Amino acid sequence: MNYKKTIPPFLALFAMIQFGFSQEKYQTFVAQKGDGIVSVLWREGLQVDKYYQEFLKLNRGSIIDGSYLERGKTYKIPNSESSFRNMGRMINLSNQEDRPIFDTTKTAIKKRDSLLNNTVYYLLIDNFNADNFQQEKKNSKSNYQLATAMAVNLLAHGARVFLFENDKEEGVKLGDYVTAINQRYLKYQQDYQRLLVVDVGNGSLSASSIISVAHDQKSMEGKHFANSITKTFKSKKFRLNARQHEAEFLSNKTNVYLINNVLPALSFITVENQNKKTPPVTATEANKSKFANVITTGIQIDYSTIAMEDKK
Repeated sequence: MNYKKTIPPFLALFAMIQFGFSQEKYQTFVAQKGDGIVSVLWREGLQVDKYYQEFLKLNRGSIIDGSYLERGKTYKIPNSESSFRNMGRMINLSNQEDRPIFDTTKTAIKKRDSLLNNTVYYLLIDNFNADNFQQEKKNSKSNYQLATAMAVNLLAHGARVFLFENDKEEGVKLGDYVTAINQRYLKYQQDYQRLLVVDVGNGSLSASSIISVAHDQKSMEGKHFANSITKTFKSKKFRLNARQHEAEFLSNKTNVYLINNVLPALSFITVENQNKKTPPVTATEANKSKFANVITTGIQIDYSTIAMEDKK
């Protein structure tokens, strides 16, 4: 299961040049009531024993009695590749730059374990015009909420996660997503990387929704990834479309374009309403959370089983 797409050396070098000097300045935060050095490091996803002394050095002169933070004062956060701010990145497709997905002072992420260390996931939860591959902004709020729910879960288990945004009025094209994904794939090519493409259709997630899971038929990694997610949906009593054929899947030009152009192994999840005549109902927070949890569990199973197979 160690198959990787062959990467020309000059492309790997380009990726190193492109991202190798992008170390950003220290992130900062304004101390609020209840903030302490330990709680701040936990909130940022940083090991307390490793970064406590560095926090003290960075903020020398601004800490009261050796350990207390002054409310309303600005403090620096130690730079770490493994912090939540650096592990969860939002790629701006207008300029191909990225920023933290979450402001950790507003979004609580609790580090649960390191099961997904050395993994990278790209979550593509957008809609496209099949004729010109132009992004369609329908259900953008619902898509964003689902993507961030999944990102929180993955970060909690140690994964690196990339989401996408576009700050221009006009939609970007699918090729812009492919460029962003492939550039970062080259940077992290020593890690286990997967692209998950999710289409929630009209934005509705309910008990009557039917789930289809598909993959590139030529990719063993994609098949393993899709099978792990399918089994998890089954175990959680979701309704699955067992009749989708390869011809039907390949009739979607967006799917074919991604299969032919992205570097990481990928799987597709499509959500459909059973009764298309019924007006769509926006997915509730509970349904989004359940859906995100199922996918995260499938991702964990996929990686853990491959990791065990590689150790044999």
